Formats: sequence, structure tokens, C-alpha cells
Amino acid sequence: MKTVPCLLALSATLFLSGCADTFDDCGRLPLPGGVGHLPPLLSLAVSAELHVQPSLNVSCDGTAPLQVPDRVTAEVFDPNNRTVDSEAALTSNGQAATVRFTPLTSGRHHLRVAFAPVGSLQQFGAYVTRAWTGSGPTGLSLPRCTQLDRTTHGTWLCDGVARHGTTGNTTVLGTSGLSDVAVAGNVVWVVGEDRVRRFVDTGAELALTGSLLLSQRDTVTVIQSRLATEDELWVLDSERLHRFAFTPEGVVTGATPTPWGLSNRLPFGADLVLGLLVRLGPDTVSVVQMTPEPDSHACTYRLGPDGAFVALEVACQRLPGVPAGIEDGAVWTRVDSLLLTQPGQTLYRWAAVDGALAERGTLVVDTPLELVSAPLRPGFALPFITWRQPRTASAVPVAPASQGPLGLELLPGNADLSSGLRTLSPRFYWEADVSQGGAGTRVYERPPSSLK
Repeated sequence: MKTVPCLLALSATLFLSGCADTFDDCGRLPLPGGVGHLPPLLSLAVSAELHVQPSLNVSCDGTAPLQVPDRVTAEVFDPNNRTVDSEAALTSNGQAATVRFTPLTSGRHHLRVAFAPVGSLQQFGAYVTRAWTGSGPTGLSLPRCTQLDRTTHGTWLCDGVARHGTTGNTTVLGTSGLSDVAVAGNVVWVVGEDRVRRFVDTGAELALTGSLLLSQRDTVTVIQSRLATEDELWVLDSERLHRFAFTPEGVVTGATPTPWGLSNRLPFGADLVLGLLVRLGPDTVSVVQMTPEPDSHACTYRLGPDGAFVALEVACQRLPGVPAGIEDGAVWTRVDSLLLTQPGQTLYRWAAVDGALAERGTLVVDTPLELVSAPLRPGFALPFITWRQPRTASAVPVAPASQGPLGLELLPGNADLSSGLRTLSPRFYWEADVSQGGAGTRVYERPPSSLK
């Protein structure tokens, strides 16, 4: 059962409305969250001090005396709706208030600041990030990668080019255009030039262990998504779902491709992808797609006795919103508010649990924060949150151990770069290296996660 914590869902509305019951004397609503207040960015376990201004009525002709509050109270709730100790005091002769608290949980916090007898009730979100837990940067002398991964032995794969970790030598895995690459441990699958090839990283080189020349039946058109293990490669192109396998005899084989797609499917995302693959089990996959309806549809396919995928005769699972990120066993969706008075988004993470997709994290993103959805066609990629005020910073949503709100972790690197020059995956964060004039890539490795 999908849920958004009630307080978080309500807070987005209240933050944007300013919680004022009436118009002021000039017929204008007070600004959201108090005059000039924006969702702040705070640090985990660091004392925070927020300045909040009440909504005060001002007469149109300026003759009436300004009424100010003479008391203020504040409540702070963490992402799990638990109360956080806080204190509030009036400042500036009652025309502002200071709220102090120390956040002990990362993610979106909800604040309620009540002024009396005038000033109204102000409600807004504050976003708490923990420090980056990954590695420092590794420089690659390759233009910023669109598709990036690394083998267990340390060979980097960047847009069809292999950069060997021990020697630094490069190997181009295709001669005509970019080859599509999928990595599983030390196995590298490459699709391109009407072939499917399987390599193994020996530590010294990528050794070719198998190759399949694609027949007309097996031809792969524009690749939308792919999933790989050491012995299997599942590929979703614009028309069919393919399965390639590496047999115990050392041969790459291809099963009969399976047509897929709802009749009224639509492209989605920054790169207009048609479908995404989410692994539900060793022989089961979900294909996530969009139709004119506002929700995503996750349709299940399972391997049949002949080794080809077969669509299950069950209704497709509906997920709220548009896909915004993809992992091996999870998909992220975003729901955008269509109301001009209540802009913002809600981010969901859906993980494979018992053969279906179950909600494993939510986050309300208040305006003017920006939720950046990743290009989805190149491979696994996650959305991230960007702030522009009071300072530029970005954070990665952190999945909880079970159903509940998402936490946040500060991203390293150059937050001033445009979102098109920065990419986040479950394993890495990487960006263009502007010190090399954009001819290099800086990569930060993320710690491994055992979460579903």
C-alpha cells in the first residue's frame, strides 16, 4: 500500500499557502512561509538557527499602526513525524522570530511557527543532509561519460571505451558509433555492430569469451534499458525484449525476442525513453512504461520453457507519476503538482519485493528546490535534489531500510555545474572536470548498499 506521511503531504500545501486565513487589507496574500522565507538546507547533528517572519496586515494608505505579535511558539518534526526539541523567540521588536534546533535525522523536516495574537501560522520544510560517505574523486582523462561503470578488477567503462585500471591503456569496444555496455562483476557485455559480445576482465585485459552475430530475428533496435548478470543479458529495445545467455559450453545464445509495449505507450523522461527494465527475480522482470494516464505501468514478464520471456496474464501494476530513476531492482517515480498555488513534487522509490514493486521511500520536494531527473537510457541512474539559495548544493536521496521517508546525503564535487554535466548512479557520482576544459571526468564512488 503506497503512503506518503500525512504530515509531509500536508506540509507542502501549507508551506505554499502561507497558512493565512484571510487576505490582508490590500487584498494580497502574505508570502509563503513568512516574508522571504525559503526551504533551508541544514546539516545533520549541527545546531540550526532559522529566521521566520510573521504575516502582518498592512493598510493600503499606510495610516493604520502596524500590529506585531507578542509571543511565538514552534514545533519541529523529523521525517518520521517525531518531535524534535526546539526553542523559539521573537526578534526585531516582534517583526521576526528565531527558531533553534539540532536535527538528528536526515531528510525533510516540517516546522510550524505560530505567532499570536497576529502573524498567523507559518509552516514550511527544512532539508537536512548528512555528509558525503563515499570516496574522493578519481580523474579519468575521457570526456564526461554518459554511460559509466567499472569491473571488479578496476577497468572503467565509459561510453564504449575501456580504461584499464592497472595499465591505464584504453580499448575501444566498437568501431562505428557508441556501443552499449553492461557490467556484472568482471563480465562486460557489449551490444553493437549487429553483435553481442561477452568479455571477462582478467586484470590485465578484457578477454573475449563469446560472440553472437545477430540474425534478422534477433536484431536489436534502439536500446531502452538493459540488465546483466555474468551469464545473462536482458535487453529492452523499442520493440522487443531480448534474452542472451552464456552457456556452460562457452557459447553466447539468443532466445526468441518477445514483443512488448502497451498500445498507447508514450515516451518519458529527459531522453524520451519508452520503457525500463526492473529485475523482480532470477527469471522475472518488470517493464515500466507510460501511457496518456498520469501513472506509470509496470508489466511483468517471466522466462518460459524455451528460454524466451512471456508476458504474465495479470494486470500491470500502476505506480504514481513518471519514472525518474532506475536501479537493477528498483525504479523511482515523481509526481508533479499541477496546481499553480501548490507547486512541488513528491519522489517515490519502488523496490522489487516478492515478485512486485513495493514502496521503499518517499520525499516531498518544496518549491523552489529542484528535483533533477536523470537521463534513463544510458543505464542505472538516480534523481537528485538541487538548491540555489542561500547557497548552491545538491543531495542524493537515501533509501530507508523499509517503507518510510527518504533521507538525504550531500553530493561532492562542483554543485555549480549544470545538471546535464552531472550524473548519479547507485554506484557512482560523476561530473565534467572543468579544470580540463570538459575533456575529463571526475568520479566519486558510493559505498555499497544492501537495501532492496
